[in-house]
Amino acid sequence: MINKIAVVLTALILLMFCLMMWVAFHYYGKTVAEADAISLAVKQKNEAEFITQSQALSVGVFNQIAGATLDAQKTNATASQDRQVIIKTVLQAQSCAVAPIPDAATEQLLNHYNAVRQDTRDADSRKSSSAVPAVAATK
Repeated sequence: MINKIAVVLTALILLMFCLMMWVAFHYYGKTVAEADAISLAVKQKNEAEFITQSQALSVGVFNQIAGATLDAQKTNATASQDRQVIIKTVLQAQSCAVAPIPDAATEQLLNHYNAVRQDTRDADSRKSSSAVPAVAATK
C-alpha cells in the first residue's frame, strides 16, 4: 500500500512539475512576443517622430525661404518705385519730344537692368544673362 501511495504521490508531483513547466513556458512565450511587439511599436513611434520632425524642419526652412523671397520682392518694388519717382522728376523738367533722355536717367536704368540680370533669382532663364553694353548718350 505504501508503494502505491509513493507511486501516486510521485506521479502527482511529476504531473504538477510538468504543469508548472508548461505554464512557465507558455507565459514566457507570450511575454517574449509582447516584448517584441512593444519593441516594434517603439521603433515605429521613433521613426514617425523623426519623419514628423524632419517635415516640420523642412516646412520651417521653406517658410524662411518664402519670407526672404517676399522681403526681396518688397525691397525690389520699393527700389523700383523710388527709381520711377527720380526718373519722372528728371523727365518732367524736359520735353521728351524735343530733348534726348538725360544721361542720369539712362545710366540709372542701365545699372538697374544689369543688377537685376546678375541676380540669378530674377533672371529670365530663356535669355542670356550677359550685361547690356553701355550706350553713349546723345547730346
